[in-house]
Amino acid sequence: MVRYAESDYHVDPSRIYITGLSAGGAMADDMLADYPDVFAGGAIDSGLPADCATSLVSALSCEDSNQDLTPAQWGSLAEGADPGWHGPWPRVAIWQGTADTTVNPVNATEEMDQWTDVWGIGQTPSSTQSLAGGTTENVYDDAGGNPAVEMYTISGMSHGLAVNPGSAAGQCGTTGTYYLDYICSSYYTAAFWGLNNQSSPSPSPSPTATSPSPSPSPTSTTPACYTASNYEQTAAGRAYQSLGYTYADGSNQNMGLWNVYTVTSLEETSPGYYVIVSSCPS
Repeated sequence: MVRYAESDYHVDPSRIYITGLSAGGAMADDMLADYPDVFAGGAIDSGLPADCATSLVSALSCEDSNQDLTPAQWGSLAEGADPGWHGPWPRVAIWQGTADTTVNPVNATEEMDQWTDVWGIGQTPSSTQSLAGGTTENVYDDAGGNPAVEMYTISGMSHGLAVNPGSAAGQCGTTGTYYLDYICSSYYTAAFWGLNNQSSPSPSPSPTATSPSPSPSPTSTTPACYTASNYEQTAAGRAYQSLGYTYADGSNQNMGLWNVYTVTSLEETSPGYYVIVSSCPS
């Protein structure tokens, strides 16, 4: 389905995300582990760790109680779902209410253990802050200092997805069964994935009388150009990989094998559109 959307609707393969609530959260987690090459990120809302459940009985056990696995054991379950894959890994947002009696809140900790281990980072947050709706955000950065895993714990929330009805920035949703008024989880997840990169417009200043300024002289600009290995180009979001080959974002030009040994120069001719060039200007 994802490949069809990419080819027929020109969806950017480097911006594919998956999210789910409850059993859907558990399935989203499994999809991230099974297809880490497909998804740039995922959000697990009141769900279960990847590959925790292999039957109805084990699913109930996962829902209800601590499975007493180490982060390394949780990480091995996720990595074992696609043993030929060694990164880059999806960026994972975890949402959980502390008063959830359907999915034991320990699952959020187990999900954090799992994905921080997959990323090869520790289980101590790089930063912590308090957000609206009694929400605590813990951020776990990768080796480059970029958020890789984020866990949002909502004090007093039962089983469901957090929304915050309203039209202001940072608000969203309508309350209902399993849609609970605390915080707009979708807003913070989208920000985590980098999907809110449009800045808010600044208020217009009051008009004042000024003398006309002379027109500036035209200047020439050189398109941005990047030379790096195919692996680094995908990690930087300038390319994507499919079936072991690398393709430039926008132009979809084949850059060759997806590895750290094949080096390609990409020129950004328009925002998010890259073409292969013989070399970048020095």
